[in-house]
Amino acid sequence: MKSRLFFPLFALLLAGCGMSAGEQQQAGYAARLAGDDAAAFGHYREAATSADQPEARYRLAQLYLQGQGTAANTTEAIRWLERLSDSEDARWQARGHRLLGEIYAGGHDPTVRDRERAARHFSACARLGDDDCVREQALLTPPRLQLVSNTGQAQTAATLYDERGAAVYKVVVYEQLGAGLEPLTLGSAVAIDPYRAVTSYHQVAAGGVPVTLARQDGQPVREADILVWRVLYTDPVRDLALLTLQDGGRLDYTSRARSVERLQVGEKVFAIGAPAGLDKTLTEGIVSARRSENGVRLIQTTAPISYGSSGGGLFDEGGNLVGITTKGVTAWGNFNFAVAADEIQAFLAESASP
Repeated sequence: MKSRLFFPLFALLLAGCGMSAGEQQQAGYAARLAGDDAAAFGHYREAATSADQPEARYRLAQLYLQGQGTAANTTEAIRWLERLSDSEDARWQARGHRLLGEIYAGGHDPTVRDRERAARHFSACARLGDDDCVREQALLTPPRLQLVSNTGQAQTAATLYDERGAAVYKVVVYEQLGAGLEPLTLGSAVAIDPYRAVTSYHQVAAGGVPVTLARQDGQPVREADILVWRVLYTDPVRDLALLTLQDGGRLDYTSRARSVERLQVGEKVFAIGAPAGLDKTLTEGIVSARRSENGVRLIQTTAPISYGSSGGGLFDEGGNLVGITTKGVTAWGNFNFAVAADEIQAFLAESASP
């Protein structure tokens, strides 16, 4: 019985050994579809020895990263991805650089995090025409506001709203994505560059999935209208969180800001947010006081801030961002607060620390 089984298995082994690199690649693909990661690993490893099989090198690196079909080994993944850069196929070359960028950015193994190498690979990938790498390269650049000393040309409320309203997004946090779910929290966020936005930490503190619906009121929701945010960095003391869009989309943004030290008590300010879920609502007030709480500089204002407004923008008459709205107290009067732009700038600098 054993001899009858031995010869077919031996013949199969010989057949496998005689497969071309292209056939090994196809066999690896078929094995992955069948859920046999160990067999896929073996086939991809054989195919990857040939320079004309860039996909096999990429798939082999993925298996090493994920520990599928073999023990997880980031070093081996990097070795095969670096060999992929020899490929004459620009598409796979770009994908190799992108995955190397993700690895060195710390997305797979924090022990190999290297910002300079990540930037180099994302840059190479971007030059090969991958728009996602343009975004990833930008995300490696420390975010910052452009602080100005003066208000500048005063604007009407209507003009300010037209110029700054697009940079303020309503953010709804759900426990998970799905129909008929009640939101965990509701608030706003202000985009400060094409890929990142600042919101209040307390909105995302409980976890969940932050979402923005990019559609007009009354219109049916399409899948493409659902923008999912990813939390990049948080600061509970300042009550700030840094977000980016998960799908890599670009944001309307505002980056010009003004220091709290330049603000005058009595100066007119405008808040844009989503009170009670009413997206991009403009309210007006004045600076009531400049305060500090737990070492965090705050702006007290009469501009109304209520549930849904938190995380939105507080602007001066020149359209400069002066703070991120954080809370309102109505029990003893109209007391509303925003985290000053100086604190936002410090928060952004800290977010870039390794």
